[in-house]
Amino acid sequence: MSTKPILLLVALALVLFGCSKAPEQTASTTTATPSDTASAAAATPMPQPAPVPASPTAAAAPQPVASAIATQETNWKGISATVTEFRRKGNTLTAKVQLSNHGTEKPQVEIKFDEVYLIDTGAGKKYNVLKDEKGAYIASLRSGWGDRWYDHMGPGDSYLLWMKFPAPPADVKVITLQLPGTPPFEDLNIQD
Repeated sequence: MSTKPILLLVALALVLFGCSKAPEQTASTTTATPSDTASAAAATPMPQPAPVPASPTAAAAPQPVASAIATQETNWKGISATVTEFRRKGNTLTAKVQLSNHGTEKPQVEIKFDEVYLIDTGAGKKYNVLKDEKGAYIASLRSGWGDRWYDHMGPGDSYLLWMKFPAPPADVKVITLQLPGTPPFEDLNIQD
């Protein structure tokens, strides 16, 4: 058998398997000639490369947080704070706050837990972050520190900060969270 018909069959198979057709098109019953095969192969578009992601140094747009309860800008340039969880369980209330840098700079963000508290405006009661038996705050702490978390947050960086408070009474359904460098998160609904 000659190599010419084999090459023709291979080219035809490549064209038939390599082309993607829209659902409304139907297959043709005509027989392809070598010139038809060559022109069909030339008309077949080449696959396009995937888009290249932006460089890590480019400013990142703020990404929505899936379980956002409340979000606001902070006093640190480009940094926003989003409360993602505010849950009472037993005798404690856990607050989780996502810090995100959607700017172009790399500010140092610092949370001193002696400046973090809940305030029940109706009862005029303040709740400070809990401490363990050694006096360290029960919260996201910077390694080697017992009273704070800090870091230089570059563009696109985010950090999930958490802290534990004594739980307010069960009849308290909303309360205000105060973080340093951030306006108060007023009247947050407590998740039970």
